[in-house]
Amino acid sequence: MVRPPTEKNICLRCKGARLLCGKKSCPILLKKSVLKSLVPFEFDKTMRDVEVFGASPPGFFVGRFNYPKVYIGPLVPYQDFKLDLGVNDNYILDAPELWFGKQMAEIVKYRSSLIRNNFITNVRIGRTNRKNTLPLKIQRLLDTSQELAMAARPVDTETKLEKMNLRMMMDNHSPPIGPTGMTEKIKVTENIKVHPKVDYCVSDTDLKATDAVSEYLYFKGHVPQSTIKRVFSAGLLGKKENRRLVPTRWSITAVDDIISKALIKEIKKFPEINDYRIFESSYLDNHFRILLFPGKFTYEMNEVWAAKSLWNPTLTPQIATDFEFYSGRKNYASNITGAYYAARKEICEYLYKIGKQARVLIFREVRGGYILPLGVWVIRETVKNAMENINPLIIDNFNGSLKKMAEGMMVDFKHWKKSSKLISFIKTQKTIDSYL
Repeated sequence: MVRPPTEKNICLRCKGARLLCGKKSCPILLKKSVLKSLVPFEFDKTMRDVEVFGASPPGFFVGRFNYPKVYIGPLVPYQDFKLDLGVNDNYILDAPELWFGKQMAEIVKYRSSLIRNNFITNVRIGRTNRKNTLPLKIQRLLDTSQELAMAARPVDTETKLEKMNLRMMMDNHSPPIGPTGMTEKIKVTENIKVHPKVDYCVSDTDLKATDAVSEYLYFKGHVPQSTIKRVFSAGLLGKKENRRLVPTRWSITAVDDIISKALIKEIKKFPEINDYRIFESSYLDNHFRILLFPGKFTYEMNEVWAAKSLWNPTLTPQIATDFEFYSGRKNYASNITGAYYAARKEICEYLYKIGKQARVLIFREVRGGYILPLGVWVIRETVKNAMENINPLIIDNFNGSLKKMAEGMMVDFKHWKKSSKLISFIKTQKTIDSYL
């Protein structure tokens, strides 16, 4: 059999999500040996008649396979997988904004302790509820899961599974998911505390989802992003007839995109910065350098993956690039994928905070130590950490800034330059002075 041709950098562009290679499952994500020493159970075992009681972080997951009929359900910690956490501290189990600086083993331990309780329903819940066609049992499971998704703190939850499969699901966009099973019941055993702005947005069935996320939950409510993502994914936002469940991996990128677009709209009203600032941060063998320099808002992210690293099985480093000029993007950033939007959101938060606009150039270097896909929160929190540096490196010219950006990286600057569209644009653009 002749092997079908595959495109260059196909693994970098797919990252296990779109199965561009034509296989039924990603062979990279199926390599589980690296997980065996990190999780508190033996893979591929099945436990039957499992009753789970614990303080849900709260957690809520919506799958994407077989869309629009998908698996959904709450995440509840299993008491047999011991964690050194108090009940109220369970919030950290599904709050990536609190994970920066944690070791990979600790994060996998958090996620492997959560049981994903599943049932199947159609994502178009606004339309379904209007027609009143959901089976009573599914409607009850959905209602309880949505109530749980609104919670602002851990909630004691009781569930029962006919059988539970011991496994880990890895995803480049969302955090890892631990054991899973089909649930027979979901019962919340205490009163749920809800953030006032979340309650308002859920109750307002004439409010658009994008306005709810950006204006009310983010700008006015300062609601944690993990909570915004959860209520968005649970189909609790938007006009009543349009409400639908959103697969978790899609909701993460959608929330990053909605928030950053709202920030960009304001940023474009600000004056330009007048210097060249380089920010830097590293975490879990992800190394970032970020250059802000004078000009109207423009954004580009470049990332290089080391040879034989997670998404680069080749023998040479591979670079991927996505960008947008002042007018913005018209399509999905399919080369960098969700990381593009996660980084953009944090950059825009910084520019909004200082009241400036700028051109943005990011170099991300991923080395061999990043052995498991943990989700785009790694990018978001590492970039956030970089932008919190109150003393960035200041350089007085573009060429000097580029030289510093590439200094010590695994590939020479000429390779970054070849991949970058923004560098080429800056190098070749003419100013009005050249016509005088």
